[in-house]
Amino acid sequence: MRVGEAIIDLLAREYQVDTVFGIPGVHNIELFRGLHRSGIRVVAPRHEQGAGFMADGWSIATGKPGICALISGPGLTNVITPIAQAYHDSRAMLVLASTTPTNALGKKFGPLHDLDDQSAIVRTVTAFSETVIDPSQLPQLIERAWNVFTSSRPRPVHIAIPTDVLEQFVEPFTRVTTNVAKPVAQASDIQRAAQLLAAAKRPMIIAGGGALGAGELISSIATAIDSPIVLTGNAKGEVPSTHPLCVGSALVIPRVQDEIEQSDVVLVAGSELSDADLYNGGRALQFTGKVVRIDIDAEQMQRRVLPEISLLGDSSLTLTSLQQELKNLGVSSSNSGSSRATNLRLASRAGVRQDLLPWIDAMEQIIPKRTMVAVDSTQLAYAAHTVMACDTARSWLAPFGFGTLGCALPMAIGAAIANPVNPVLAIVGDGGWLFTVAEMAAAIDEGVDIVMVLWDNRGYAQIRESFDDVHAPRMGVDVSSHDPTAIARGFGWNAVDVTTIEAFSIVLAEAFEHRGAHFIRISVS
Repeated sequence: MRVGEAIIDLLAREYQVDTVFGIPGVHNIELFRGLHRSGIRVVAPRHEQGAGFMADGWSIATGKPGICALISGPGLTNVITPIAQAYHDSRAMLVLASTTPTNALGKKFGPLHDLDDQSAIVRTVTAFSETVIDPSQLPQLIERAWNVFTSSRPRPVHIAIPTDVLEQFVEPFTRVTTNVAKPVAQASDIQRAAQLLAAAKRPMIIAGGGALGAGELISSIATAIDSPIVLTGNAKGEVPSTHPLCVGSALVIPRVQDEIEQSDVVLVAGSELSDADLYNGGRALQFTGKVVRIDIDAEQMQRRVLPEISLLGDSSLTLTSLQQELKNLGVSSSNSGSSRATNLRLASRAGVRQDLLPWIDAMEQIIPKRTMVAVDSTQLAYAAHTVMACDTARSWLAPFGFGTLGCALPMAIGAAIANPVNPVLAIVGDGGWLFTVAEMAAAIDEGVDIVMVLWDNRGYAQIRESFDDVHAPRMGVDVSSHDPTAIARGFGWNAVDVTTIEAFSIVLAEAFEHRGAHFIRISVS
């Protein structure tokens, strides 16, 4: 095999990779030769940024690493934004990209797609980034990447392979298996944590993206100690919104932050407690009670808060042990948790823009169960994130850590490809939508079923308001796409305009009743 073929063969044979996102080019043909030979599904977006966001959406929906196959130079630089998003939101992504031939690396004589050091460019937003000169390094690097994905804090990995290396002939690669175990919290610390939680009079649980897969454990522990559960954006749906103790993804609400700060014991599982979740001007939560923190990342453990007890380990494993210790203690609840959660949910609803609630209520009532929702950075999505119900884990896709524009459509495509059975809804703004509008063509080519709701407020309304808040003259915020519905139709989507909630409810229900790509523009006066 050529090296490009051998890479893909190894991924398919030993790592069960079945889907890859990427755009073919002269410099990565050998990867695509391998993809054709392997039978792996290849999804070709219209821009490498789309490839990265699709891979990220696919990863959220499946819990597996999203894979990108890209060309050198601009192929890699175009995907840096979704790489950075996956990095900030702790998700697994493997980016395979060609780079300039070995005799041109770092020579600066102007070969096509030349970057002085391609690996260095993305090193700050990856777990590691390497350029491979010797093909024999590849099996070890791929295994190292998988260990990052499965045994530590998951983050993207970039591997650059010079074009002449991709073309070399090698024997099929053999997997280099290394046993890397997840860290395990000390039993004595788990016992102390259980005792602290059992004695709490006013407990609180915060669950983040690091606690994905642990929803039932979190619910069980919350029930045992009678604690409300607040979810970060990346954990939305892990505990169903219908659970009486679930507050939802409402860390942004000041009343919720106050309740957390007043709690006597707070269990934080797999969360950075980041500014993106708190959105309070960069102020860290001022805990007055004691904090028990669970995290797989030792460096994260002391950031933003100094916990009373640090439990270094995988959230699911640690919570399993903690649950057992609580059972052994025979905890008796205070019976105030559900009322606290109810009050916080009401505060959350009161804390978002009230004119947006009827639109969110309409979506909640109409979208089918288990709908996967991808949201962009837009006003309707901000409110939906805080108050819209979500009862299924890994079904809420958003740019939480990085806050980019334009990710919702390609992420929705990735999620639809990952799980073609579940319905998919994308909520976008007319400004951010244009960042990746070309992926409407990819959606048609891939035959995915998607309903996209466009909140059209004639430009960057949130930024417009920010200018007004500081009494600065507006500039560059009143932009237009002239006729979004015509654009959607031009890409082959079923498209319609609405201006009232009644009309929106009708066309939204009709869209979910039919297969295909549906575009609904809400025109906001």
